[in-house]
Parts: sequence; structure tokens; C-alpha cells
Amino acid sequence: MTYDHGVVEASKILVARSANLGFVKVVGRGSFQNSGCFKAFYQQLLKEHVDRFVVDLDACTYMDSTFLGILLGLGLKLRAAGNGLLHILNASPRNVELLKNLGLDRLINIDTKRVEMNGVGPERKLEEISCPTPTKAEAAPTILEAHEALMEFDPRNVPKFKDVVEFLREDMGQVAGSAP
Repeated sequence: MTYDHGVVEASKILVARSANLGFVKVVGRGSFQNSGCFKAFYQQLLKEHVDRFVVDLDACTYMDSTFLGILLGLGLKLRAAGNGLLHILNASPRNVELLKNLGLDRLINIDTKRVEMNGVGPERKLEEISCPTPTKAEAAPTILEAHEALMEFDPRNVPKFKDVVEFLREDMGQVAGSAP
């Protein structure tokens, strides 16, 4: 978020766990800068057999395609497990548009109604994930993975991201068409 004085508010990923539920609250922007941290959090919970995730977008001002691709990755892993659930809460009209534009609404439950948590449930135990800003080289594999997933999930995304994927593969020294 930018205030009148040009100060940019830091984006944060807040998380909690309660039994087999992972809870994530995105504050500010969900972007390539915090996608890797979000992915590391959910991968750890998946290893611990957590199969339900709630992502609260009430304080999320924007999601870039990398963040959306990593969110898609979680949804696909839960679907592959057969009984997982990924539920989005408090999605603004803009965030719903971003999710639908990439076809994620076919995989993820999206709730646009305002849900007040009021410190009940896992939200009362939220902790911020430590997420240092990655270098270009550190972020590139996550960005590539996210965009490849978006293209594979919905062919309508190929024209949107094929140039990004080609550029990243070249930049990372991968041959076009090879897996990351």
C-alpha cells in the first residue's frame, strides 16, 4: 500500500495452524517476493498431513501472477491428495477477478462475503512468516514454476505467460520445453 507520503507498506504473510487446518492471511500484496515463503509454509503443512487451507484476502490489496500460480500449486496438490480443501475468504471484487481471469475459480472455493474472524479460531494465533526479499536468481525458479503451472492448468493462460516462461528459461539457462 502506498500512503500520501509515498511510503510503501510492507506486505506480510500471516499464518497459523489448528489440527489439520492451515490458515493464511495475506496483508498487502501477494507477490513473487513472498510467494516462496508462502509455498514453503504450505509444503511443510502438507508433509504434516494438513489437508484444509483457508486463505483470508481481507487485507490483500493485489496478487501478481506468481502468487496466483503458487496458490494454484497448493490447490492442485490438495486435489491430487483426493480430499483436500482450499478456501478463499473475503476476496475483494478485484481479487475475484484475478482468480477467475486465470481459471482458478474452477479449482478453489472463493467466498466473497465478508467473514469477521474477530480473533476466533486460528486467526488469534497468527504469526508472520519471516520472508526476506529474494534476489532475482532466488526468485526465478518460483516465478517459472508458478507460470508453468498456470499455463498447464488452463490453456487460455498460455498466450498470457509464454513469453515470461521463455525469458525465465533462457535466463536460467534451461532449454525451452524442459522441466524446471
